Amino acid sequence: MTTSNQDKTIRIQGKETPIHAEHPVRISCMECIDRELDDYVNNYEAAPDTFKVDEVDTDEAGLEKKCMVCGAEGNIALLHVKGM
Repeated sequence: MTTSNQDKTIRIQGKETPIHAEHPVRISCMECIDRELDDYVNNYEAAPDTFKVDEVDTDEAGLEKKCMVCGAEGNIALLHVKGM
């Protein structure tokens, strides 16, 4: 993931993708996804874009592939892509 001023990118499906810097990247398991989606919308007033966690370069972004709610194996990455 790269950051410069207000621009932030993350590698998704092998391509650098611009994302909103003010919205976090969250990792969720299938059991916690409904809660994560609700929390994301409530906290950031934006619907997140979702990707399979394996499509997102979590290592480059400094994220573990674990659910940020319960710690189980993460399946879904939630983030807010610019222009989507």
